[in-house]
Amino acid sequence: MKGAKLRQVGGAKVVGINFSARTTLEVREWPNGMPDFAHFRDEMYEGESRDVRAKGEKKKKLERYRFPRPFALSKIPTKDISMQSIENDDGEFRMYQGVWRMQPLPGCAPEGKFAMRLTYAVEISPRPYLPVALVEGRIAQDLCANLRAIRDHVA
Repeated sequence: MKGAKLRQVGGAKVVGINFSARTTLEVREWPNGMPDFAHFRDEMYEGESRDVRAKGEKKKKLERYRFPRPFALSKIPTKDISMQSIENDDGEFRMYQGVWRMQPLPGCAPEGKFAMRLTYAVEISPRPYLPVALVEGRIAQDLCANLRAIRDHVA
């Protein structure tokens, strides 16, 4: 498994206020997809159905190595890149973790071309002084811009 540590510093002007945030992330490549740490693929686990467990997930506190699940068709292989803030990170997030998921889509591109679904899921737990609503909006904007840039680069 390949990986690296990445110090990420972002800054933006949000509603007229200059804002910056930093975190140090462990970034890892999972060429065959991430292991199913939370048994999401199992129909039954510890006496509970997948649907029951999925509803309970929303109430659970963020936990290291319990990554969010980007959308994927379960029968097609995936490649993942995970990112998670290091333990005791001194940045603006108590926990930051996410997954980029790539999934080939056979039969969805013109002859001789390839199609790939790229999805992303992130969970954050900010420090109490961080304006959550402003940060969420900015992360969403930047994510959209990043995804458009990736699309434009590979098209």
